[in-house]
Amino acid sequence: MELTDDNVIEYNKEILPSVKHKEPLYSVVTRPRKYNVKRGDNIEIDIYLTGLGVPDTSKLFILFSSPNIIDFSIPGIATTCVKYSPKKLNGKDTIIPVAGEKYVDRHEVDPNGLTFRSLEGFFLPVPKFPVTNEEQLLMPEVMAEKQFDGYDPISISLKTLSKAKPGDYEINTTLTYEYQNIIKQASNKVKFRITNWWDRNQWWVITSGSIIAFILLVLTVVNIWFPIGAARG
Repeated sequence: MELTDDNVIEYNKEILPSVKHKEPLYSVVTRPRKYNVKRGDNIEIDIYLTGLGVPDTSKLFILFSSPNIIDFSIPGIATTCVKYSPKKLNGKDTIIPVAGEKYVDRHEVDPNGLTFRSLEGFFLPVPKFPVTNEEQLLMPEVMAEKQFDGYDPISISLKTLSKAKPGDYEINTTLTYEYQNIIKQASNKVKFRITNWWDRNQWWVITSGSIIAFILLVLTVVNIWFPIGAARG
């Protein structure tokens, strides 16, 4: 997302004021890329923040409910693709969010969890030009609600242990943010399952059982009716 200086000025004059002085209100949205995870494979989740308003400060805390199933000999990776770009134009301080492949950052994940403390750009409205009067009246999209160049705002990838205990697990995510000395929180959790032998193989066991049952049924019918038919002949 590359913007000219004229766009930056227009953004600060036309778009940013529509949300800058609103009291922020946000929810956390987390989703797993797949629910069933085979032992030794990666848990992969994407995180979005949806709402409106620009907090004064914020942090996002991610906690693994069962770190004993994660293989931390291979560091987990957290990926972000949104940044906050302050600059001075025409003697004035301006800000603009930037995002996409060029701005991807990767961070190693701590064994117990992860805290993001630099989220300023995530809450800013998505730059859209030109801005119509109708669009100014609508609630704009914020950067943390969108993908950029195929990247989610925040993504987490964690390798599970090859001997991880099968079962249901979750990862908890909490956003804490401040506006004019008021502290708010929003939380969400994403669930996933470390599969066992039955989870991975039940489809072919059931399919094979159905086929065998059908064959036995056919043989039973043949054994009952073929002698009768032969006797009549």
